[in-house]
Amino acid sequence: MSDRILLGTRKGTIILDRNGAGWKVGTVGHYGVNVSFVSRDPRDGTLWAGLDHGHWGTKLSRSTDNGKTWADAPQIMYPKDARYIDGYEKDENGEDKQPKIKHATLGKIWSIGFGGADQPGRIWVGTIPGGLFRSDDGGESWELNRPLWDHESRGGPNLDKPTHWFGGGATVDGDSTPGIHSIVVDPRNSKRVLIGISCAGVLETTNDGKTWVGRNKGSKACFLPNPDAEWGHDPHFVSLCPSNPDHVWQQNHCGVFYSANGGQQWQEVSKQSEGVHFGFSVAVDEKDGRTAWLVPGRSDMARMSVGGGLFVARTQDGGQSWQQLREGLPQERAHDIVYRHSLDIKGDMLAFGSTTGNLYFSADRGDSWHTISNNFPPIHSVRFAETSPTRKPAPKKKAANKKPDATSPGRKAGGAKKKPVKKATKKKAVAKKKVAKKATRKAVTKKAAPKKKPAKNPKAKKATKKAAKKKPVRKAVNKKKAPAKKKAAPKKAAKKPAKKAKGKKKR
Repeated sequence: MSDRILLGTRKGTIILDRNGAGWKVGTVGHYGVNVSFVSRDPRDGTLWAGLDHGHWGTKLSRSTDNGKTWADAPQIMYPKDARYIDGYEKDENGEDKQPKIKHATLGKIWSIGFGGADQPGRIWVGTIPGGLFRSDDGGESWELNRPLWDHESRGGPNLDKPTHWFGGGATVDGDSTPGIHSIVVDPRNSKRVLIGISCAGVLETTNDGKTWVGRNKGSKACFLPNPDAEWGHDPHFVSLCPSNPDHVWQQNHCGVFYSANGGQQWQEVSKQSEGVHFGFSVAVDEKDGRTAWLVPGRSDMARMSVGGGLFVARTQDGGQSWQQLREGLPQERAHDIVYRHSLDIKGDMLAFGSTTGNLYFSADRGDSWHTISNNFPPIHSVRFAETSPTRKPAPKKKAANKKPDATSPGRKAGGAKKKPVKKATKKKAVAKKKVAKKATRKAVTKKAAPKKKPAKNPKAKKATKKAAKKKPVRKAVNKKKAPAKKKAAPKKAAKKPAKKAKGKKKR
C-alpha cells in the first residue's frame, strides 16, 4: 500500500506521509518555486520534478533520498537546428500565407514518464513546445526524439508541409504552443508508448520512438471546421489500465472518450445531463479497464465545479453509465477545478487536488471522501508513491556481501593469504614492504636456484672434465655430502621460508 502522496504545487514540492492518524506533511522542497509535475521512478525510487522557476527558467530536479534534498539534474536543451512552424502570416483575405518559423527553446516540462523494467535507465519527458525527450542513462543525458519532432503532421523535417499542431491553451510567456502532457508506457511492451499532445492528438509508437502514428479515429475536435479531422485534437489527459493496457481513456476538450482496442478506435462516453463532459483528469482502475474516475468541470469558459458542488464521476461499465460521488466533498460555493495531473489512483485509494489548494482523499474507491487540507498552494499534480528504501541501503548490501567472503568456511583456505594483509598493523606492513623490496630479486633467484644447483656446484668445485664426470660426480656427491647438507639445511631453511612467505604476502 502506498504511504506517500507527492504534490507539485505553485509554491513547491509537498510530500505527505501516512501515519496512524492519517496524512501529514512530511517534507517540502523547492520553496516558492512553481512545480509543474512530480513523480517517482518505480524502478529505483528517484523522485523527479519539473520546475518552472520565475527567475532561473525551466529545470529538471531530482532527489535520491525521498525528497529530503534535491539537486538539479542534467538539463534538457533543444538542439540548435530544432525549428517548428508557429502559425502562419495572413494575407489580405485572411488566408494562411507564409509560415512563421521559430527556433525551439524549452518553455515547460509538462510530463515525466518511465520506461519498463527492461529499460532501467529510460526516462521520457514531454515539454512545451511539443518536444519529447528521452534519456537512456538515468537522466544524465537527453536527446530530442526527432521522428516525432519532424513528423509530417507538423510540417516534416524541412517544414515544407502544413502543420496541424497548435497551442492548446497552456501558455509560456504569453505564447500558446503545442505541449506533450501525457506519456503512457505499455506495461506489456516497453517499446509501445502513447502520448497526448495539446493540440495535435494522441500518437503511438510501437518501436521505441522510431516511428509514430496518429490514434485519433473516433475522437472529436469540435473547435475545428472538420470535427473528425485526423489531426488537431485536444486530449487533456490520456491513461490506461495497467493490467489490461488495451483499455485506454482520455478526458478531452470535447468530451470523454474510451477505447477498448489500445486507442485504434475511440468512443465518446460523455453524459452531459449528468455533468460528465468537460474536464481534465482521468484515472483508470488498475485491474478493471472499464472502470474509471473523472472530476468534471463546468466548461472551458467557466472552469469551476459543476453547479457549485464538487463531485467525482465514476463508471464501471466503460462509460455506459456514471455515478456522482459526493459524500465528504463541498456541495456549496465550490470553485474547484482539477487539472490533468491532479487525480491519481492506487489500489482502492484515490486522491485529487484543485487549483484552489484543496486536497481530498478516498480509501474506498471514491464512495466517500475526506479533506486532507484546504490550505495548500494551487495544486498541479498529485501522485501516490512509496517511501523508497533504495539508494541508502545500497552500502549495507555491499557490506553484507563482503562478510560472507571473509567468514565463509568454504573460502577460509583461499582467503588465508588476504586476511593477514588486511588485518596486519602498519608496522608489520611497513616491515614487509622493506623486506619485500630488498628480497625481490633474491626471491626470484632463490626460486630458480634449485634447478641450477647441480650446474653451479660442479663449476665451483671442479673446473675440469665437466661433461665426462657429470653422472659419477652427482652420485658421489649425493652419497658422500648428503649428511653435510642435512646439517646445514636447517639453518638455511629457517631463513628461506621466512623470506618466501613475506614475498607471497606482498604479492
